[in-house]
Amino acid sequence: MFKFRKGLVLLMVFVMVMALISGCNADDGNDATTEGVSSSEKENAVAVVGDNVIDIATFNVYFQMYETAYKQYYGEEILTQEFEGVKFGDVLRTDILDMLVQDELIRMHVLSNGYVIPQDLFDTKYTELNEMLEADAETQALYDTIGVTEDFLKKQVEGSIILDEFSLKVYEIVDADEAALNAIYANDVVRVRARHILLEDEATALQVKAKIEEGEDFAALATEYSVDTGSAAAGGDLDYFTRGTMVTEFEEVAFNSPIGSVSDIVQSNYGFHIIKVEDAQTVNQMVEAGVEEAIINSFKEKVRDDLFVDAYKAKVDELKAANTVETFIEKVTPKTEE
Repeated sequence: MFKFRKGLVLLMVFVMVMALISGCNADDGNDATTEGVSSSEKENAVAVVGDNVIDIATFNVYFQMYETAYKQYYGEEILTQEFEGVKFGDVLRTDILDMLVQDELIRMHVLSNGYVIPQDLFDTKYTELNEMLEADAETQALYDTIGVTEDFLKKQVEGSIILDEFSLKVYEIVDADEAALNAIYANDVVRVRARHILLEDEATALQVKAKIEEGEDFAALATEYSVDTGSAAAGGDLDYFTRGTMVTEFEEVAFNSPIGSVSDIVQSNYGFHIIKVEDAQTVNQMVEAGVEEAIINSFKEKVRDDLFVDAYKAKVDELKAANTVETFIEKVTPKTEE
């Protein structure tokens, strides 16, 4: 039965690679010569952050992990596939280098503010990691093959704890800005209730649209004409839905139209839609309407998480600007054969 809801789909390689390309920013103009590291130390470095070296060996372990995973999911040729003239392998190398530089900036920042990893927390997480590996022979075999050492695993655990601490501090920044949170609760529409009529062809959609303009009842027309059997019996009512629930074309219209309005014909992969917005609510309006507290809190948490993403990026950008970063991606990029 057709329900006009976004289903879970496999992530397409093309989308994944484009996201990585747009997200790569190692060469963002902040690179500068690092004076506290000797030439000999730089020989095995893929990056120097402040006075700290990220060495080739560490980079190679990460690269082999990701390389193996991508090949398992997308085939042996994934690293040589090109998108907009860029090989995925080159994108992956740059993205890993970005990640390692960012993690080092965060590590330096957190530790410089006096944070000390609690030993009991480290012991717990390290035990959990080893138990996971004991239960996953395939991953353990991969780690053995690429030379993952006990020291590497311990640094992984330390790094994850430090990232958690950094995230906690960023959330504190978000929570402290009550004015920003309250403005979003008051002004941003977080859910919409709409009806729609789904038609298979544009000609029929135009006929139904004309009937609506002549004053015929939208719900009755939905029941008569809509091919969305999941909502037609309810007069096209889709109930309340949030952003990310519907396909993009539908969502854009539903969230940007006045209450009571009927849309022009909207085409999507499902067919041709006519949309009527029945209601649109902010968080505060949901509170006023007496919506269940647990639902209200879930929306507030979503707002908080969205602000966290922006605050996290802003803090990382601040750390990049405040520190010297020198990268050597060419050391791990295969030379092109002439």
